[in-house]
Amino acid sequence: TLPMLSLKPRLALALLLVVGVFTADLFEPADNVSICFAYTLPILLGVYMGPGSTFRLAALATAASLVGSFIRPPEGGIVLSFVVNRVIAVAAQWLVAFLVEQRRRTHALVDARLTEERLVAETGRRFVQILTHEIATALTAIDGQGSRLGKLAQTIEPMDIIARSEKIRHAATRLKGLVERVRLAAEVGRGEILLNREAIEAVPFLEALVAEYEAAHVHIAVCVAEPTLHGDRVLIHQAVSNLVSNAIKYSPQPCAISIHAGRSALLDGSEITVADHGVGIALEELDRVFEPYYRAANSGGVPGLGIGLHLVRHFVEAHGGQVRIESQVDRGTTVHLHLPGAKP
Repeated sequence: TLPMLSLKPRLALALLLVVGVFTADLFEPADNVSICFAYTLPILLGVYMGPGSTFRLAALATAASLVGSFIRPPEGGIVLSFVVNRVIAVAAQWLVAFLVEQRRRTHALVDARLTEERLVAETGRRFVQILTHEIATALTAIDGQGSRLGKLAQTIEPMDIIARSEKIRHAATRLKGLVERVRLAAEVGRGEILLNREAIEAVPFLEALVAEYEAAHVHIAVCVAEPTLHGDRVLIHQAVSNLVSNAIKYSPQPCAISIHAGRSALLDGSEITVADHGVGIALEELDRVFEPYYRAANSGGVPGLGIGLHLVRHFVEAHGGQVRIESQVDRGTTVHLHLPGAKP
């Protein structure tokens, strides 16, 4: 039951033990060797406390044992055997403290490794589950359209051939996009992002990006207060494009999205903000949406791998920047990309 206690009760119990041993020390004969070593008992509780707790308990036990030796010294005076016993007891206290602290650190490392392994396993499980679903959906479309073309080969109209071939191409493009995003995620995981920093004119950069979504029946408002961005053009484009794509996917159609470029309030540089009025993200999930292959609970039915925000964060952090996200369910999401300025 002791590990189930919170830190304060554990500390109180340890202090109570020190006081108890010190009290017994006052009533026992000064040359009682057993009471000298009893001071090690409270130190053992340090394994259930925070870093360094065992050494603080050892210092307290040492002080108490030394004070006890002066309050009630041996009747014949302090002799060599008495001093040796106390020195050995103090050495034992610090040896126990060292061993307990090492055990606590080892236990903490094992716990951290287990947590990391569980996270890796969960990430892998999510990846396989999502990727399987996305690939199966695309292959079903390709197989269905190809089969239909085969059956109707003698009677199908040219326009119908074009329409069905476009659906096949769309599914193939979707598969290609999945492979590319998985490749990017792997490169991010290995820390292989290479930057080609340059000054980027914000207006033409954002206008060109918005033009890519002209056929998506979406209104994107662009406001530029900071004329120049600094960083890797491709990675910044990919980050902002991921945010716009997410905004479109998770917003009712037709949707309205706003992009703002201005001075960063966090860094000596610029900030790009992408805001929507979509389904939003629950507060308890905000810290997890940047995990690879994690998808919010309300994302069911919306295609995706769950690595868009994961890539956004790594692209921005590769620049030395920061990502901030604000969201409310059914109210929308706002993502802030803070990028540093030009390098001296």
